[in-house]
Amino acid sequence: MRRHLIIYIALLLLSIPVMAQQHVGMAGMIHVPTAELDSAGVARVGAQYVPKAMIPDRMTCDGEKFNSLTNYLSITPFSWIEIGYGYTLWKLHRNKDVTQPTGFYAKDRYFSVAIRPLKEGRYWPAVAIGGNDVWGSSDSGASGSKYYQNFYLALTKHFEMKRNRLGVHVAYRKWTRDYNHKWEGVVGGVTFNPAFYRPLRVMAEWDGTEVNIGADCRLFKYFLVQTALVNFKYFTGGLCLYIDLF
Repeated sequence: MRRHLIIYIALLLLSIPVMAQQHVGMAGMIHVPTAELDSAGVARVGAQYVPKAMIPDRMTCDGEKFNSLTNYLSITPFSWIEIGYGYTLWKLHRNKDVTQPTGFYAKDRYFSVAIRPLKEGRYWPAVAIGGNDVWGSSDSGASGSKYYQNFYLALTKHFEMKRNRLGVHVAYRKWTRDYNHKWEGVVGGVTFNPAFYRPLRVMAEWDGTEVNIGADCRLFKYFLVQTALVNFKYFTGGLCLYIDLF
């Protein structure tokens, strides 16, 4: 019994080494969108630690990028659409006065959406179109600078291999701000759910400029634990709560 308990705890801990597009609260990989959506009626609430390597270059404090935290809420009202709202904490001088200390005194807010017109079938991939920061606002509520704004077309296909599940994901992504063009173009990656513990998913992706690796895992049905390494060296991770509204 003790041995079985140790193995079970080890599997849970194994899941802690992240998920996907969770830095904006949407389904996907780590920094790459996919054509996967949650089941209809599922809402997510969570937070993600985001390293400065994933922060747009124009988001700076005293001319330097910073590590931050995102918070988000997303919902899949129907099986073919997902809508999300999130914000990234922004480090600034208090009251925007350079003589004052710095802290997270503002936030960049944004809405995201993904629509899947074609669900995955036996012989064809799922197809989704979407965008992040499709409408954003500043901390004051005015129209923002859309630091995260991008639009994409994504394809996803899964293959069963002796109860293991391999996912292949390809997307074309267009960023609207020049300083984000390093993440533009064809991106994608692979995911793998092992037969011995299907809630665990390990992944590797190309985000247009870097290779990222990570894993995520559903725990007790209601939680998603996520961690990853961006460019093999910058940690990102967080926790998400799944809520079944129906």
